[in-house]
Amino acid sequence: MGNLSGYPETQALVRDVLDVWPDHEDYLARSMGARSDGQMATTEEVAAATRRLIAGRERHFAEGYKWTCDQLRQEELFFHREGRYRLATFADAEAEVYSRPEYMEPYVSGLLLTQALWYNHLGTFDMFLDRVLRPTREPFDYLEIGPGHGLAVFFAAQHPHVRSVAAWDVSATSLAETRKALDTLGVSKPVDLTEVDILSAAEPDQQYDLIVISEVLEHLEQPQTAVRFLKTALKPGGRLFVNVPINSPSPDHIYLFSTPDEVSALVEAAGLTIEASELYATQARPIEKAIKNRISVSVGLTARAA
Repeated sequence: MGNLSGYPETQALVRDVLDVWPDHEDYLARSMGARSDGQMATTEEVAAATRRLIAGRERHFAEGYKWTCDQLRQEELFFHREGRYRLATFADAEAEVYSRPEYMEPYVSGLLLTQALWYNHLGTFDMFLDRVLRPTREPFDYLEIGPGHGLAVFFAAQHPHVRSVAAWDVSATSLAETRKALDTLGVSKPVDLTEVDILSAAEPDQQYDLIVISEVLEHLEQPQTAVRFLKTALKPGGRLFVNVPINSPSPDHIYLFSTPDEVSALVEAAGLTIEASELYATQARPIEKAIKNRISVSVGLTARAA
């Protein structure tokens, strides 16, 4: 992968994976080769943070990545055969995935590495960093829903104008993992981590200038309820950044978005005005062909409250 010259953290992360899974080299070469210079700079930042999180357990995480990809291939076979996601309710996902530590551990480990290694995941993260977060010039309060490994929170906490940083998740266990990750990454700014179910929460006590919900809506039975609630948590003129995949079968994805227009309509129905939209297909495939063939596309949207 010649274009990784000058990106040592990315090279090291790729090497970690190929040590476990050498047959994955062609996939990673296509993924990296499609990136712009700006995207490669973001890749290096994400890879550096990721390698801090996996330090001393590189092989374990690489094995989790391979295991996760194997599970996803099975879900893709079902999706293209049946035209739907295999699971349809949160209870199904809880029973098959979330309540099983022996499943969750390699799955979550593998998903961490996808943020740098998959073209579509990196594309929307680059949008978040370079077109949403970093151009912000006024003091702002930040909220993230479903912070996971804490990568977006980590970068938000480094912003020179951020006043406060908060993250909500329905799972106390997930929040504990987020806290551990933020400690490992050396986040010094206070981060308020709170257990909240946005599908049943009352009106929020605080409003925010920037809310991020990334790769969460596809896990919900009622994503429209979640977006309507988040609109009430935005200050007037506040922004919502949404990242959601379409046609993206995974073990715990239960709500199927089939087109980018469905995502836009969901956001607009909540009373928000879309200001920017970017689309990134798996392996940088042409967007129209990816949508036609029902290949996973990550949809990034920025919307503003009145």
